[in-house]
Amino acid sequence: MREDGGPLRGEQPKKSPSISSEKTGLGPVAGGSVRVVDGAGQRRQQRGRVPLPPEDLRAVLAPVDLVWTRLDRPAARRLVEAAARSELGRVVGFAGRTDAPQILADRLSRRLAEQMRLVGPIKDPVGWLIGRGLPQRQLCAEPRCDEGALLDSSRDCPRCEDRQLDRRAQRRMVAAAVDAAMPGASENERRAAVAQQMHQDVTAEAWAKARRWEQIREQQAAAKARAEAEAAQPADVVVDEPVARSCCPHRARPPSSPLRSRSPPTTTRSWSSRT
Repeated sequence: MREDGGPLRGEQPKKSPSISSEKTGLGPVAGGSVRVVDGAGQRRQQRGRVPLPPEDLRAVLAPVDLVWTRLDRPAARRLVEAAARSELGRVVGFAGRTDAPQILADRLSRRLAEQMRLVGPIKDPVGWLIGRGLPQRQLCAEPRCDEGALLDSSRDCPRCEDRQLDRRAQRRMVAAAVDAAMPGASENERRAAVAQQMHQDVTAEAWAKARRWEQIREQQAAAKARAEAEAAQPADVVVDEPVARSCCPHRARPPSSPLRSRSPPTTTRSWSSRT
């Protein structure tokens, strides 16, 4: 001990019992985080007064519980709950009620890892959950496709595999054309030329596909408008249809005239009077 009563260098002062962390009645610091254990035994974080997700969505939103804790407004939570239930119902239609919550939770986990690896922290939790985290990403025309995997079996999407094979064949054709056009180019120049040509081809295909879909939508809208116009026309004009004549018409006899002379009746003589 020093002369003034303080501890020597290297010694830790004893904690005062008045500020011990074991004192009862002390709650969490405002704005801090606290671990909460729900009915299923899963631990999750909750910040401030943000309640836990509804019971039917807790397993789905478990991978993004820290994002959920930033939804401090009830309206924001209702939007996310509606989007989660809608997407969950869509997945249930493909995978069933048993596997659908886990499939959607795995999707959120992948999207969150991708966000943190490529972009960074989430600035808009509501917009990210509704627009990027929850929606299905169809890479082809297959309704079950989600990022190249089938929702009902988790296998690779066959249409996406065919699409990748087509892209590889297209890349080989472009590379052959670049080699023929640039015989003395370096490897870096050749790769840059192939990438540029592939980008142009893919962009042109995307614009052509978008144009075809636009034409289809215009045709559907025109057909719908014509059907509505025909249904809205008034039916007050009635056209009389001609009545078919009978093959053997019956002609009515004209009435007899009362002035028409009648022949006198013929009298018959008896045999006895002649004799």
